[in-house]
Amino acid sequence: MQRTRYISSFLLMCTFTLGGNILLASTPLPTETTVYQQQKQFTVTGIIKDKTGEPIPGANVVVKGTTNGVVSDMDGNFSINISESPSTIQFSFMGFKTVEKAVRAEEKGLIIVLEEDAETLDEVVVVGFGTQKKASVVGSIQTVKPETLKVPSSSLSNSFAGRIAGVVAVQRSGEPGADGANFWIRGVSTFAGPTSPLIFIDGVEASTGDLNALSSEVIENFSVLKDATATALYGARGANGVMLVTTRRGRENERAKINIRVQNSFTSPTEVIKLADGVDYMNVYNFAQSTRTPEATPRFSQEKIDATIQGLDPYVYPNVDWQDYLFKGLSTTQSANLNVSGGMKKVTYFLSASLNNDNGMLKSDPLNKFDNNINQFRISFNGNIGAQLTNTTKVSLRINSQILSYSGTATKTTDIYSAIFYAPPVLFAPSIPGLKGEDHILFGNMDGGPNPVSGANIYRNPYAEMVSGYSNKDESTVTTSFEIDQDLKFITPGLRFKGLVSYKNWSTTTVTRSFTPYYYAVDGTGTTGEEPYTYRSLTKGTTALNTGTSNGGDRYLNIQASFDYARNFNDLHDVGAMFVYLQRDYNSNAPGDYYAALATRNQGIAGRVTYAYDNRYMIEANFGYNGSENFQDGHRFGFFPSVAVGYNISNEKFFEPFTNAFSNLKIRGSIGLVGNSFTDPRFPYLTFVNLSGKGYTFGNNWQTSASGAVITKYGAEGAQWEKGVKTNVGFDMNLFNSLNITADYFQEKRSDIFMQRRIIPAESGVIGSLNPYANLGKVKNKGVDFSIDFNKAINKDLIVSAKANFTYATNKLLDRDEPTYPENEQYRSEIGKPLNCYTGLVAIGLFKDEEDIANSPEQTFSPYTVGDIKYKDLNGDNKIDGNDRQIIGKPTVPEIVYGFGGSVQYKGWDFSVFFQGVANTSMLMSGIHPFNSDQSSLFKFIADDHWTPENPDAAYPRLITNINSHNNFESSTYWLRNGAFLRLKSAEVGYTYKFLRVFVSGENLLTFSPFKHWDPELGGQSSEHMGNGLRYPNLRVGTVGLQMNF
Repeated sequence: MQRTRYISSFLLMCTFTLGGNILLASTPLPTETTVYQQQKQFTVTGIIKDKTGEPIPGANVVVKGTTNGVVSDMDGNFSINISESPSTIQFSFMGFKTVEKAVRAEEKGLIIVLEEDAETLDEVVVVGFGTQKKASVVGSIQTVKPETLKVPSSSLSNSFAGRIAGVVAVQRSGEPGADGANFWIRGVSTFAGPTSPLIFIDGVEASTGDLNALSSEVIENFSVLKDATATALYGARGANGVMLVTTRRGRENERAKINIRVQNSFTSPTEVIKLADGVDYMNVYNFAQSTRTPEATPRFSQEKIDATIQGLDPYVYPNVDWQDYLFKGLSTTQSANLNVSGGMKKVTYFLSASLNNDNGMLKSDPLNKFDNNINQFRISFNGNIGAQLTNTTKVSLRINSQILSYSGTATKTTDIYSAIFYAPPVLFAPSIPGLKGEDHILFGNMDGGPNPVSGANIYRNPYAEMVSGYSNKDESTVTTSFEIDQDLKFITPGLRFKGLVSYKNWSTTTVTRSFTPYYYAVDGTGTTGEEPYTYRSLTKGTTALNTGTSNGGDRYLNIQASFDYARNFNDLHDVGAMFVYLQRDYNSNAPGDYYAALATRNQGIAGRVTYAYDNRYMIEANFGYNGSENFQDGHRFGFFPSVAVGYNISNEKFFEPFTNAFSNLKIRGSIGLVGNSFTDPRFPYLTFVNLSGKGYTFGNNWQTSASGAVITKYGAEGAQWEKGVKTNVGFDMNLFNSLNITADYFQEKRSDIFMQRRIIPAESGVIGSLNPYANLGKVKNKGVDFSIDFNKAINKDLIVSAKANFTYATNKLLDRDEPTYPENEQYRSEIGKPLNCYTGLVAIGLFKDEEDIANSPEQTFSPYTVGDIKYKDLNGDNKIDGNDRQIIGKPTVPEIVYGFGGSVQYKGWDFSVFFQGVANTSMLMSGIHPFNSDQSSLFKFIADDHWTPENPDAAYPRLITNINSHNNFESSTYWLRNGAFLRLKSAEVGYTYKFLRVFVSGENLLTFSPFKHWDPELGGQSSEHMGNGLRYPNLRVGTVGLQMNF
């Protein structure tokens, strides 16, 4: 058992861990003696074992005071050259005490026995403002191995989904620079303000962008704090959970270790939206006209349809596949990382440089002198330098910086995809050839369109919008922190002081340059494609590029000081305490108004007291006392306590018969209060007045005008913190030293959610945006999460591992300002319903015939007929109107996120696979309706399955043309879809030979979902997107890479 554990550790580090630091067995390190070739060398050999006699592979063997060293091989054997006799050699291995032995020249057959180090065997978990031994942790904290976060993406958050229990994550876009995932810890517990977690990198508050910029090789510890015990310390900021990231650092007397990774990835869309071609578009359009107005003249003649089928002149009879014309099917990205770590007697260091070069899929016009395709180039630097000033004083300097250069089209990609939908494929070509040596691109178009431009009514041309300009954005982020760690054992053993000062500055500058397109119509006749045609100018454009600039950024100053106490008495009583002062100051570098120019400040103290008896019974109490300038005097400070208990059953005497199976079993529970100081707008207690907001005129001839004051926002007297009571119960279990199981049940009741009142008596005279604010909202959130990890070394050549994570988080609204609905309209209430759901009508099919219409309630949205959508009358008033809307479907934020996978390592080969999925989520299709007043295009699934008298049960109801509002376009369950999916998220195979590893991997390889029209992870209708899938797609990624460890 012990031997396989050592082999497991050795192989995991040598063959699998990204950026591993272990050298090949018995491979001599570069030494100072290599400079003096004539100096005599002596060879010392031996074997390293534990106290049971099991060999220890991968143990470090170093000549003391030098960088000359090797590691033991798979059987614990070592061979090292020394230049002096005698020499002192140090033998060390993780979890064991270091042994020093004086050896003489040519000693053979040494037997070195290492003893386990009880202190280092205790796994350390990063917690709020410090660390704790894993065995003593009673809060709900999920620790993540850095190699778990390795994905072929420039955004670290894309690795979260399904890999971290308690974290809900979805990726809504694959666009470079906008491909980071949206993520929440244990779902959503509020409907006001930010719902994302608080992020700290090396004790310094960071943004999601800072987190995404980290390479997995840089990370040493990654912890997710989920319950009140873990987050109450952060008071004003910890209500939505906390992510703590610690970057790597060097170790004393460690030779320089160099790790290199380079990789190239090929990307393509996971799924492309299928639009109907030109022929289907014209035929279905003509049918849509005739089905509502049989006497109407078809918009498209049979001659035009036939000429398009024959593929005659593409400028007279275009048949444009806009997506194929605008976008590439394949693109590439590159990524690399170089890091060096090591240390001397008094100084340690870790240096890392990461490079990401991401390319988009947009095509460029050859006539342009600029490239409008997306490219994001980012370099990230991390430097951690530590110095042991005295035996009790350490100082650390950390620098984390990113330099980003982004270029792309001047038009947002969301607008380009939107333009595709409003550009029918048969009206004009994207561009037409020049005839007279024009000095500009001739973009195709047609008059009679819905968009007035320069005196003409034209259509949207997606190609013109995409290639008519470019945008350059340059960003820089620099975070610097200085930390001092003072051991105060001269006062009392176990007492330490830590001080941290950090400063972060982020700045961004964007330059956008664009020209106004020239649009032309092609006038041609005939059906042979050989007749002459002429160009007719529709709008005049420009060739000169107009320039616009914008600047932004922000800066943080953080100050933190803490006293930490940890001590054991009589090998029974573990006592710990921590007290911390923290201060945060945030400023915008480009404030837009007076209030934005004011700093956002938080200040407070926090503390923790822990006690454990015989490592069996544990209790922990925490508190945060935080203040925010956001509230008025008397309400600025909040007190947030928490308490947790734990019981380590496996350390009880009566449990000893079961320890062969249950090597660890601990139950724990916690309860506490957390807070959120965010309000929108800021300073909610202030009443805003515009002193010249209203004008009036008076005088006998109305000759005098003046202005007067107007209230623009009523202050909310007594506005206070949003609060949440979090409870958690869970257990940690280890079976047969191979299977780890952690499970938790959680619940949170959030109250005093700050919101604008929605119901104000008309007699008050207060209407619209003047509705006052108050702490009115209440939300309940609950669920379970668990993780399972299995690791087993079958023999010295074969290691098998598996893992699974599951998160279920569901919420419901308990209170929110809303009217009192009559008894027959209680369904309209949002109380008791989940957050982030759609509101709509309940569809019950399509009208079958005129009798069906006559026997159904009147639908008030528009005229309707057979084949249109039929809705349910919820209030029984025999009329379908806005009062028949209710919450429909599941939330847009998935309630269930899960992942499972495994890996196998055999000799030099390794293979891993991971699946990820979501469930209990809905998506609403919208913006899909063809032939509207804006001349929208036709989806292929609508062309294939729309209502006709012969197809009364079609997927799409009866068609209609030239209208933007209709009975069939209402949000309803007819357009609601199940957004669940299961994805083969990643697969990787690699081979390691000595210091070199080559690997091939794939990402987003297969997707299984009941929804078939686009990638379900993109979601449906939202505040940012229409629900038609026309946006930058998620990407399928294939990667070839190389890793080297020296």
